[in-house]
Formats: sequence, structure tokens, C-alpha cells
Amino acid sequence: MRPTAAERREVRGKGVLRVAVYYVVLAAVGVVLVRFFPWVREAVAGSSLGAGSDTVFGPGAAPAVGAAAGDSGWELAVLAIISMLGALSVMVPVTWVYMLTRDDRGYDESVVHSMLILPVAVTGIVMIVKSSVALAFSLAGIVAAVRFRTSLDDTKDAVYIFLAIGVGLASGVQALGIAIALSLVFNAVVLTLWGTRFGNVHAVTGSGALGMGDVLAASPRTGGAMPPAAAAMPDAELTGRLERHILEERAKDKEKRANSLILVHARAAESAQAFVDTLLDQHAVRWKLAEIGPGVRGVTLVYLARLEGTAQGTVVDRLRNGANGAVDEVELRSLKGIKPRE
Repeated sequence: MRPTAAERREVRGKGVLRVAVYYVVLAAVGVVLVRFFPWVREAVAGSSLGAGSDTVFGPGAAPAVGAAAGDSGWELAVLAIISMLGALSVMVPVTWVYMLTRDDRGYDESVVHSMLILPVAVTGIVMIVKSSVALAFSLAGIVAAVRFRTSLDDTKDAVYIFLAIGVGLASGVQALGIAIALSLVFNAVVLTLWGTRFGNVHAVTGSGALGMGDVLAASPRTGGAMPPAAAAMPDAELTGRLERHILEERAKDKEKRANSLILVHARAAESAQAFVDTLLDQHAVRWKLAEIGPGVRGVTLVYLARLEGTAQGTVVDRLRNGANGAVDEVELRSLKGIKPRE
């Protein structure tokens, strides 16, 4: 059974609280470790941030990889381990934010794993090459020869990967303080954009309750736009059918009402229905196919769905760009705040 909207809000609230508590605990533990352990102090704000500062390796910069002997060798290894674990701990809340905000938008487990593994690897590599120009050029040649190839479905996933690289770079030069600040600000921005739905053109705008005419005419306040196929349909027939479906929804309890009216225009009903049904199973709290009627280009499928968070924009984007020809046109009209026609 799918969770209710109240349950989903409770889960999201707990997720944000967990991230906030984690940063508080991380800061408290970090202050204690920096105060009593010089290696941790070096990893958080090492000599690379200020020449001449006293560190576990003495004044000046850290020794080059391979140049140290005796105690300096294992000290460098300890510093590397602390830096890698620091990078990992900094990225943990970022993965939580990704899982929380991507709940309705094509969650990819491999991206989460990459965000945890990548900064650890980058930290180690940076610590190897940072003291040797020759090693840096060698690494560039090796990477060019290997030619890693990947494809991400969403540009936001690439931003998360870019952040992981940035955290790894900061940790590798013993600047965990900057890595923590980067992680904190990044998560704050992502959560703010997610919570306010900033930039989502499908979100309801304006104030006051929507009239039935706003939805039937697909006004900008509903987040919809009448495509050419729908505009060419008989106005009276289409309007009457849609109004009947909307009024039926208004008779339901608030938590059970659909908040989105989706019109899908296609040449063949079967292929379009199969694609839309699968998509709504993934992103809608609940949905139903209200009817399949005639359309200028073939058929028009009328769906009523309850979409939470960013799911409205996701559904429309997937229908317009990822239907592989099964859908010709699509429009979404938000039913949030609508009132029946007097």
C-alpha cells in the first residue's frame, strides 16, 4: 500500500532533521578531535593552507610521497587515512539529501555509491601527486588513456558527482574544513530548492482558490498549456467531459483527491497507455485512467493523479522527452486549490 501524503511529509521531515543532527554531531566530534589529535588538525587545516605553520611533519609543507622514511612514512599513511575517512564522513549527509530529494525523480543507486567512493579515491590520488609535477602529468596521461565513459539521466546527478570530486580535492590537500563547508552549503541549497519547488513551472502559482474555468482553459495558474492537438478538439465536448471528472474528484476526501489532470494525446491508445501507466506507478501516490476518447491525432487519454513534490514536473518531462514516440502531446493541469463552479 502506498504511503499517504501525511506519511510522506513525516518521512521527509525526519530526513531533514537527520541531516541537521548529523552536521551538529560532526562539528562537535571534529572540534574535540582537532583539539587533542594533531593529525586530525593537519587534515582539517593542514600546512598547505598556510606556509610555515607547525604540523605533525614540522614547519612547512607535508613531505612528498615516497620521500619520507621511518616515522614520516607511517605518519603520512595515518594522515591519508584520516583525510579519506573525513571525505567519506562529509559525503554521508549529501547521499541522504540525494535519496530524500530524488524520491520522486528517478533515484539511481549507482550515483549514491559513486558519491561515497569517488571522494575517497580522489583524496588518495591528490595526496600522491600534489608534491610531484611529474606524477601529476603521469596521472593526466593515464586518465586520458583509460577514457572513462558514463551517462547520467539527470544533470543534477552530474552536480552531485562534481561535488564529490570537490570534496575529494579538498580532503587531499588537507582542507577538510573547506570540504565540510562545501557539503553544508550544498545541502542547504538543495533542500531549499526542493522544499520551495523553486523553478518548477508546473507548480501552482498565484493566490486564492482556482475556478473551474481556470483548469478547463489551462490557464498559467494551473501549470498547464493547451497543445495544438487539444486546441483542435471540440471545445464543448472536451470541456464537459473534463468538468465531470473534476467534480467527481471534489466529492472525495481531501487526502484522496487527485491534484493533477493529465491529458495525453497519441496515435495509438495501447502503447501510450502502457507507457503512462508504468510512469504513474513510479511517481504518483495514486492515479486512475478516467477515459480514452477521440482526438485529432488519434486518441486522448485523460488521467487523474495525485502527484507530490517534484513529481508533476518529472511526469511531464518524461512524457514529452522519453516516451519514444508513444505520446504526441501532453498537458498537465494542476487541480490544487480548485473550487467547483458555482
